[in-house]
Amino acid sequence: MASIRWSAVLFGLGAGVLVLALASLVLWLVLSAFGVEGAVGAATTFGTLAGFAAAGWVAGRRAGSSPAFNGAVAAMGIALAVVVTSIFGGSPAPILQVVLLAVFAMLVGSAAAIMAVR
Repeated sequence: MASIRWSAVLFGLGAGVLVLALASLVLWLVLSAFGVEGAVGAATTFGTLAGFAAAGWVAGRRAGSSPAFNGAVAAMGIALAVVVTSIFGGSPAPILQVVLLAVFAMLVGSAAAIMAVR
């Protein structure tokens, strides 16, 4: 816990949520204009992955040390928000899907953080 720079994680979390919302909205509008079936699901999936990357990038840039860990923590914050939102929306949230989402969050967030500092 000592290697977490909370200001970097929270700033990355905010930037990631903003990117998630904007990317999902823009892609949903584009796919809907072309009449793509399942546009909402595709846009949400892409937006979530883009949000993981943005959160990791921003947290990694702002972290003094261990940028990959800070990026992974920021992306995990978005994954937590997605899981909580889906549970409150009535989804059963199977454990395998939650674990897969967490793994994607850690991998994408830490990879983006590493790319941000190089």
